[in-house]
Amino acid sequence: MKFCLILTLLLSFEAVAAIRRPGDELVRYRSEVMQMGARLQTLEKEINNKNNLYLSSLQQIKQFEADVKLYRDELKTKHKEVQRSQVENKRILQSYLLESENDTTEPWQRKVHMQLLKQAQDKLRTKETELSSFELKVSEFDAKLAVLRLNEEELGAVIKELEERKKSAMETYLSKVEKKQKLESVVQSQKLKKRIAVVKKELSRTPIVVSKPDRMFSRPVEDYVSFTASPKGVTFKYQAAQPVKAVAEGKIVFAGDLSAYGQVVLIDHGSEIRTVLLGKMNIRVKKNDMVKHGDILAYTLSDSKEAQNLYFEVRKKNTAQNTILWLDQNGVSKI
Repeated sequence: MKFCLILTLLLSFEAVAAIRRPGDELVRYRSEVMQMGARLQTLEKEINNKNNLYLSSLQQIKQFEADVKLYRDELKTKHKEVQRSQVENKRILQSYLLESENDTTEPWQRKVHMQLLKQAQDKLRTKETELSSFELKVSEFDAKLAVLRLNEEELGAVIKELEERKKSAMETYLSKVEKKQKLESVVQSQKLKKRIAVVKKELSRTPIVVSKPDRMFSRPVEDYVSFTASPKGVTFKYQAAQPVKAVAEGKIVFAGDLSAYGQVVLIDHGSEIRTVLLGKMNIRVKKNDMVKHGDILAYTLSDSKEAQNLYFEVRKKNTAQNTILWLDQNGVSKI
């Protein structure tokens, strides 16, 4: 007897652990997804900062290249002026030497030539000083330009590395998001099963009221990623475009765009029971059309890579019902 009791307890613990495991993993993946999202935001911010620095560096390089060109052009002009001064200096010197060798040259003439020679030499020295100054400036600009280009290359390498890290982080992030979504679907399914079981247990103790309906509806879409049930409606998440089908026979009461809600299809199934479909749809029916179970009402629209929502609700006497029970084969029949 004790052995059986212990075995029963162990099996119960294993069952509870089996239920808790997906929930624990979901908590872990949600935390990891948040951390990865924060890391991606940090990387994106860092990449933007480096890109701004890179663009600023390119602008500086462009400005310095323009300045260096101006100084080089001026340097060429200075070279030509020095060359002209050298030629002029040489000519004056030759004239002075010729005058010095001529015995008929007057002293005052020699003195004039000497003054001209001195002025030419002074002018030459001034031009050579200016030339040296410009050559120094050009060298400084070349050195600074080389540093800027080196910084540009380093920034380019850093940005490339950050982009690779961002790509790797994004792949990890998407992988964890996908696992999180799958776990959310598993946990949601477990919660719904548990909730339905509790409701069934409570309803099984309640006398059956004959006036309540004895019917169930099929799901409006077949290919969905997950669904979420509220105390009223059920929201189906889907990825690709697909047909939206009538959950039972009825008459179209409304089909079209409803302000603040989007695309809506409202079907009257009789006995004061109506179903509502709301989401991004390309509607193929119109008001007063009669539809049978499984008839195509619309096609979902999927304009992004993210999952889209289709809301489904059952209403009786214009009051929202616990729709999830209407999709269970034993749910409504026991109300």
